[in-house]
Amino acid sequence: MENKKNKKNIAAIIIIFSIICLIISLFLPSSKTIATKELTSSKSSGYFPFKSLHTTTPFKDEHISVIRIDGIISDSPSVSLFRDLTSSSTALELIKKVTEDKSSKGLVIRINSPGGTVAASQELYEAIRKAKKEKPVVITMGDIAASGGYYIAAAGDTIFANPGTITGSIGVITSYINVHQLFTMYGLEGVTIKSGKYKDIGSPTRPMTEEERKILQSLLDDSYHQFISDVASGRNIPIEKVSKLAEGLIYTGKQAKNKGLIDFVGDYSKALKHTQKLVKKRFPDLARKYKNKDIPIQETWRGTSLIDLLVGATNHISPKSSLELKLLKPYTYSKFQPLWLLE
Repeated sequence: MENKKNKKNIAAIIIIFSIICLIISLFLPSSKTIATKELTSSKSSGYFPFKSLHTTTPFKDEHISVIRIDGIISDSPSVSLFRDLTSSSTALELIKKVTEDKSSKGLVIRINSPGGTVAASQELYEAIRKAKKEKPVVITMGDIAASGGYYIAAAGDTIFANPGTITGSIGVITSYINVHQLFTMYGLEGVTIKSGKYKDIGSPTRPMTEEERKILQSLLDDSYHQFISDVASGRNIPIEKVSKLAEGLIYTGKQAKNKGLIDFVGDYSKALKHTQKLVKKRFPDLARKYKNKDIPIQETWRGTSLIDLLVGATNHISPKSSLELKLLKPYTYSKFQPLWLLE
């Protein structure tokens, strides 16, 4: 009887200890846990805060890097459990590191995003353009790569999308709720003290004037022109053709292929195989070295499971690496709305 009681106590202690380890691993910005095997990589150990149990181990020698961009694209550093968010500054840093890493011979970017803010999307677009001067860059689309998500994709050498991927939505939008009539109904009045005539443009507590509407429209029109110009440049197609395909229209991956907005209908694995071909074509020495073999794939993102944490599959996490992990954490979408926001 006493032995059974002791066994129950031991089991309870083990469960409690496991839960504590899980909480520490998830919430502490810098934690040291004992791993069964430490990960090593050249110049980029920060990319791998978790020991990979299911993906390719990082290589010190030549490899193809994979970066994942999920959620609404924004320069905001905030993280919320209730908002799908990708920090453009964090993604920019990852792309820059891969671009400068001489051992990285190719870059695959997996995009699953409905869009985001203008400037943040533009920064990622430019970073990808710089990266492809050094190595092939292949884009692979997930469920959705629309609006700002497509803007980013247009910078790559080659774009892959699944047949049912939602993409396109080339356009600019800004919106807000005007509560002026509601205020009037209940005898409420919005009071604004300002130093300039247009400082409160877009105020929700008063009607928008026609002059103000024209000002905001010109702002959006200019951003829209930047959008279609960069898509035309990135895809190497006439801007007139992009204008006809734009207007905020969305397409499936199959439709986008017929319209020339993507290059191939195919999944993630096909994008990786195509990258292998591009890398070997660009770097003949690798073609001779690997011949019919694949160049190693180094994924700079990875989700982790409860089992991974409980078995001690964590490596030392620096504050910076932990932040990268949280900001680039994959989320699922609760609603569909292609975004290209003017914020």
